[in-house]
Amino acid sequence: MNQQPSQPSLLSSGSAIPLRQKPTLTGTLAAYFRAREGEWIDGMELARVAGSYAWRSRCSDLRRAPYLMRIENRVRLVRDPLGRMHDRKVSEYRWVKE
Repeated sequence: MNQQPSQPSLLSSGSAIPLRQKPTLTGTLAAYFRAREGEWIDGMELARVAGSYAWRSRCSDLRRAPYLMRIENRVRLVRDPLGRMHDRKVSEYRWVKE
């Protein structure tokens, strides 16, 4: 006895059903930079947007295909004017549209 399935499989039908892709943190970071063209953004903010453990790698990934974005980095020293706290380094990134 050969039973037919109650509903045909979409996998074997040959139909081209587009699958929705889940947004990636790299894609989210790209959109964040594009909304802030030329603006220096503190690394602490980028960590909040793109994940605290790999945001630097994601910035690097934006420089390669498929994004090919020009991401610049600068590090600046912020001194405590009263000398009560330690000076700190601020790492900032920006997207420069070419």
